[in-house]
Amino acid sequence: MKTLTSEAEIISTIITKLSDIGSKARVTVFSDMQGANTIERVAVFRAAVALEGSEAIVNGICDIGTDTDRAISYKGSQVEPTGEGEIRYLFFEAKINPFEEY
Repeated sequence: MKTLTSEAEIISTIITKLSDIGSKARVTVFSDMQGANTIERVAVFRAAVALEGSEAIVNGICDIGTDTDRAISYKGSQVEPTGEGEIRYLFFEAKINPFEEY
């Protein structure tokens, strides 16, 4: 499994993949975790898309792990209501090691 070196690199890769399938979703860091005495952390990223028509986006993004040598994986989605309708959040996970790329 490939490890990437920065959040910006991962966000850029996710945005490019979303753009290739016609989505202009905003991608942000959602959370991260790091074990004791390690330099590698696991970060979760979130992309927000409108619920209507989002299944096509999910179908287009679910193979991001194949495209990135398993560096980024699609972990699922969650639908939430907003004042303007429902929104679907897509979640991605990646390992980050700022000192070395594998």
